[in-house]
Amino acid sequence: MTWQDEYNAKHMTYEQAASLLQAGDVLRSGIGADARSLLPALFNRVVELGMQVKIIACSPSPSQEWFNPEYADLGFNLSSEVFAGATARQALTDNRADWYPGLFSNMINVWDRDAEAREPADFFHCSVTPPDANGYMGTGGLAWHKLDWIERSKVAIVEVCPFLPDVPGERIHVSQVTGIIDSALESLPLTERVSTREVQLVAGFVNEIIQDGDTCQIGAGRTATHLPEAGAFAGKKDLGWHSEITPPGVVQLMMEGVFNSSRKSYDVGLHVTASVNGRTPEHWQWLHNNPPLEGRRVSSVNHILNIGRHERFTSINNAFQVDLTGQIYAESIGTSIYNGTGGQTEFHLGAAISRGGKAITVLPSTATNGTISRILPYATDGTFVTVPRTFADFVVTEYGIARLGGRSQRQRADNLIAIAHPDHRGELRKAAQTIFYPSMVKPAVNA
Repeated sequence: MTWQDEYNAKHMTYEQAASLLQAGDVLRSGIGADARSLLPALFNRVVELGMQVKIIACSPSPSQEWFNPEYADLGFNLSSEVFAGATARQALTDNRADWYPGLFSNMINVWDRDAEAREPADFFHCSVTPPDANGYMGTGGLAWHKLDWIERSKVAIVEVCPFLPDVPGERIHVSQVTGIIDSALESLPLTERVSTREVQLVAGFVNEIIQDGDTCQIGAGRTATHLPEAGAFAGKKDLGWHSEITPPGVVQLMMEGVFNSSRKSYDVGLHVTASVNGRTPEHWQWLHNNPPLEGRRVSSVNHILNIGRHERFTSINNAFQVDLTGQIYAESIGTSIYNGTGGQTEFHLGAAISRGGKAITVLPSTATNGTISRILPYATDGTFVTVPRTFADFVVTEYGIARLGGRSQRQRADNLIAIAHPDHRGELRKAAQTIFYPSMVKPAVNA
């Protein structure tokens, strides 16, 4: 049988694919790359099975409507892991969904290790590109953990999306999947990108830290992903790229040669990523026409040792808050998961162990129209720590750079207060005096 014969034999309707889901199954999906055209049929199938399906989704697309509040009464068995994203956020806040903390690089390692106790991989779905002349389908620039779960799942359904660029890297052969469906979509929706004056100022300070020849990473978030267009890398040369996500602004700088990875310690001349997307037809063409870029599974890209072996690795990630000791909070508001850890911990620690590496945390100085300082004495509401203070390095707001690596608690507090919003510095100084200095009132001595 040729691969074309196998492809045709495995080609099925959405309903046929959904019928392979059985009661008691665990249903998993590609990270931000689920089979969107299949989801309405899967929704109906889960209802048909009396909700006897456990749904585990990392960064689910809006097409996973079972996370929506309007379906709360139906009682879907929902969970999210590592990175929630906007779709799963409200369900987590309402405690309609459970949460799996963890690391992208360690998810599969833990699953493989716990053979006797793990939750099964029954049904997995994701998007792919059309097959090449040898029957291999690409990940469309969204490698993530597609191959990891396809290799382990009883049922693997792929949605063929001609609108995805065929980015070099990992390939999925027709023989590796259970079923193949056509996409009903013409493209993936682009999220609105709105920069701010604060981002422009933060970019200028980040630019002061970046050096020619650094190997860089940028994490998801409203500040970090806008930094390339805002000038964070302006005037730099021979930058390298090894990153979980690759924002469109970095794609443009790759096309212009600012990022060429020529001075990387490993994968010289090759950009490495788990996820990449463009915003223009020019970006799509560049990604599609065999660029010096490779999409690899997130378990490899995010592995702390793979990151740290690069000399002068520079990570750039967002935070919600940083306290005066340097603890970095980037995943929850109180105990409610907002996004989750994502790859921030891995890349921050990887930069910390890199020879000459730098770990940069970026955030606006305030929230809620300036009424709340994002630099705070300490968290009191149960907010989860994403990066321990022992690994804190550079923190950047629109007011400057706070260097925390190698600094004492008092020095860290002084440096962080200097980049806090001026309206909140007085309060922070009083708090620092209380936390880090002797009390001005001496205790009474018993006679």
